Amino acid sequence: MNIGIIPMRYAKALFAFAKVKGVEDGVYTEMSMLAHNFINNVSLRSTLNNPVVKSEDKHKLICTAAGIKVSDVFVRFIELVLNHKREEYLQSIALMYKDLYRKSKQISIGTLTTASPVSAETENRMREMLMKDKEGTLEFETIVNPAILGGFIFGIDTYRLDASVATQLKRVKNQFMEKNRKSI
Repeated sequence: MNIGIIPMRYAKALFAFAKVKGVEDGVYTEMSMLAHNFINNVSLRSTLNNPVVKSEDKHKLICTAAGIKVSDVFVRFIELVLNHKREEYLQSIALMYKDLYRKSKQISIGTLTTASPVSAETENRMREMLMKDKEGTLEFETIVNPAILGGFIFGIDTYRLDASVATQLKRVKNQFMEKNRKSI
């Protein structure tokens, strides 16, 4: 079966149930924390996929990874996932839930990557500029990455603008290599 179908079904079911119960915001926070912990703790996935680890221990581990105090809806959902032996899909379910929630609440995702930190004023101007033509809200993250050397990399939803010095240098190098290759 397609690996995307199962997580999407579970994410949709969780979102619908959480919405009926009026706790979709809390579940979003829990799923965001869980997705974050999957990325930052590589051993989490291997522990959940380990058949030797008991279901009760997996349940405790997942609830701990999702936050200090998790909602009853989240607990019931994790029980459902573990009962159907779908824990291997949990990271994908968490990411798909986040996407469904953002789409429902008209939340856009923006990132600004720079070589050095930007001021709060610059960050606020970027937010305002981005939201001028969009409805809803914006989750905006500023990342400092000295490897880009200068300039910036800007992204919102699926759009990406790379105006970094590192990328421009790479383009010049590729053009130079291509031009020299033709002359030989």
